[in-house]
Amino acid sequence: MTVPPKVVAAVGRVSDMVRNLIPALRRNLSPHETALSLHLRNNAPLYEALTGLIESRISGRASLPVPSDPIICKAVLERDNELRWLLSRLEFVYRSPFAQPEDDGEQPA
Repeated sequence: MTVPPKVVAAVGRVSDMVRNLIPALRRNLSPHETALSLHLRNNAPLYEALTGLIESRISGRASLPVPSDPIICKAVLERDNELRWLLSRLEFVYRSPFAQPEDDGEQPA
């Protein structure tokens, strides 16, 4: 079966568009996260210790009685949400690949 030339050209264009989108979809780490990733990557005991510490704080707050003041309740929930966000960022940093230098086509000096 032969493929029309227009279809072959269109497939090439779509693949080029997808390749151009990949760097935009890649998330960059902040300078603090990059510094943390140097120590955290491939160091499972450190990652497990940090996540265990944060999870123990969350479970410790959960075991406390519910405050009667709505403002204090909201503050406790916001702290727990922040700790859960921190857990997700730690996991992202731990599992993120090494940053590849961008290739601009020039050889290093």
